[in-house]
Amino acid sequence: MGLKVMKDKKKKHPVWYIVLGVALFVFLIGAVIKIATINVQISEKQAELDAINAQIRIQEIKNSELEHVLNYSDEEYLDYVISKAHSELDYVRQGERVFVNSAGN
Repeated sequence: MGLKVMKDKKKKHPVWYIVLGVALFVFLIGAVIKIATINVQISEKQAELDAINAQIRIQEIKNSELEHVLNYSDEEYLDYVISKAHSELDYVRQGERVFVNSAGN
């Protein structure tokens, strides 16, 4: 029985294996960066969508209020107009006193 001595033979990889490995690594890094960028853009667009949806809800509430106003009687409508003139336009009726806060608060 004879023993054969095996010599360690190192396999030499051709250069294209190394180039392929580097190219794959660069591709993966690029893909990860692109995915991160897209996720940031998605978050920004989601925030914009949430803001627009909030504006839509506010406008729907205003529309609902105006639809309700259409059914007011003449006296109710006059009270509504006067209250809006006071609250939104800062109008005052004749004879009303106006107080100005000079403290700036």
